[in-house]
Amino acid sequence: MFSCNFIFQLLVMSYPVTKDTILHSFKEYMAMEAKSTERHDFYHGELYAMSGGSKTHNNIILNMGIFFKANKKSGCDVFIDGMKLEIEKNEFYVYPDLMYTCADNIKGGELFIKSPAIIFEVLSESTALYDKQVKLKYYKRIESLNYYVLISQNEISVEVYSRIDNSQIWQYQTFESMEETILFERLGLELTVATIYDGVSFE
Repeated sequence: MFSCNFIFQLLVMSYPVTKDTILHSFKEYMAMEAKSTERHDFYHGELYAMSGGSKTHNNIILNMGIFFKANKKSGCDVFIDGMKLEIEKNEFYVYPDLMYTCADNIKGGELFIKSPAIIFEVLSESTALYDKQVKLKYYKRIESLNYYVLISQNEISVEVYSRIDNSQIWQYQTFESMEETILFERLGLELTVATIYDGVSFE
């Protein structure tokens, strides 16, 4: 398990905005977040302001949101960007870029998700380490999660972690061609790399 100090270091590296050094209760966090003009991850009383995304970042999320909304199965739903995920009850909450869920308890009330089936994160230079280390470790503990997908916005590169059966064993795959298709077999979905990067150009 990661130490608190290690996680704090990665959080601070991920969010160059000065963090709030006052410890807050979960109730205070939820009340402040409801009124705030910016979003914050919450880790054991600490608030970390999230920086804005690039045009490429937004285009990728929009592409996937349109795809999953059009192809979602009965009883499933898709949530983009502004919905919180509960990792540890009352202690650890984050804002994934996109979540697809088919759980019976789709929402944790109206304010956060508890049981995603797929989580997508679009990588940036400031958040890549946090997404690939801390979030990966914690996301893999979510019982409902079948897939964790990391998408580069600087090149054609998609990394997919897939749970094998209902175990804690995960398969790792990479996709680096527009012609490739990502199979989410357990959910009956197929997503092409070309769909993810539709309208995106690279320098």
